[in-house]
Amino acid sequence: MKLTKKFFRIAVTGMLAVSMLLPNSLAMYQAKVKADALYLRESPGGEVITTLSQDTVVAVLNNSNSWYKVVANGKEGYVSGEYLTGTTATDFSLGKAKVVCDTTVNFRSQPSTSSSVLASFRNGTIVDVTGVQSNWFKVTYSGKTGYVHPDYISFSGVQSTNTNADSSASNTANTSETIAPSTTVVSYTGTSEKRAEVLDYAAQFLGIPYVYGGSTPSGFDCSGFTSYVFANTVGSIPRVAQSQFDATTRVALEELEPGDLVFFGSSASSISHVGIYVGDDTFIHSPHTGEVVKYEPLSGNYLTRFQGGGRVIID
Repeated sequence: MKLTKKFFRIAVTGMLAVSMLLPNSLAMYQAKVKADALYLRESPGGEVITTLSQDTVVAVLNNSNSWYKVVANGKEGYVSGEYLTGTTATDFSLGKAKVVCDTTVNFRSQPSTSSSVLASFRNGTIVDVTGVQSNWFKVTYSGKTGYVHPDYISFSGVQSTNTNADSSASNTANTSETIAPSTTVVSYTGTSEKRAEVLDYAAQFLGIPYVYGGSTPSGFDCSGFTSYVFANTVGSIPRVAQSQFDATTRVALEELEPGDLVFFGSSASSISHVGIYVGDDTFIHSPHTGEVVKYEPLSGNYLTRFQGGGRVIID
């Protein structure tokens, strides 16, 4: 009996050790290659995409069978799970990826839905993935580092700038199918040069905190943000929201163009908030205390309180 109990304890200890090396779940985690070289394949046992060298760190997306779905060097594929081992590394480059969502997804300061929002990314935004922590992707965009939930990140069809010296020749054969990294969080087409200048400049301040009375990059209120953006691009506009509304050309909701101002309030004579329309029923603004400059859908309460657009750029 004692021998049996001892054997049982050894067996359990061994199983626990293995489970600590590689989590037996579908949650995303990090692992590293323990073989001299490991093929990354398009499908379980399929065509080789590239070769991963020993100690390459990967993000494991799914380990429900012996073939693990992973990301490495900006590429998604499958590897044999027996050649991976656990690692505590959290900072490692996975290459470029794109945001996939219906409207926007939050870019957070920590890997948690309870952490503060640095900015909001629109569908198709290209980011650099720089690690994995607590089942979230660590990403960098425009000099800011934060976290995005893996449900909203895809490496498919995005050209990675992080290449592997051991990559196979077939890796370069598909470059015509990749897309170039986006330079802005929000994408827009058919927009005049002046309007594009306003939108590009506004996007530089994503993540800047709301400060009551603020009108500089150290902190903006809503009209401080819009007045600062326009003053540094196409021309000065009044400082406060009501004055901006009164001084600009009225535009109906269905006639809004990227670069127009959007105003909100209880009436046309009581404007309490303003932002800049970016297209696709979305605007950028500095919302309120505790928030940061971010993209927001023009829907819900904002749509209910919408009092009209304001056109500054006449083209």
